[in-house]
Amino acid sequence: MLPLTIGRFKTPTLRDLGHSEPYLHSGRMATIQKVVDFYRHVAILALAGKLRNGDPAIAGISIDDKDQAAIVAFLEALNEDYD
Repeated sequence: MLPLTIGRFKTPTLRDLGHSEPYLHSGRMATIQKVVDFYRHVAILALAGKLRNGDPAIAGISIDDKDQAAIVAFLEALNEDYD
């Protein structure tokens, strides 16, 4: 069964992510860095019990400075090469 599934599961919403700004459903974030900052802040609020109507899973997000830089670099690396 595995050979039939290879290549079928793609995540087109992450492909070329760095060229698809603005971000979030409202378009209120201009960069990937700001989006990761936003989720980092929201996770801190959720963990402190100060996030109203948030998904409980958000409290499980833990991103330190090193992780944040790596996440942003990874997401920006998903850009297509148009040259």
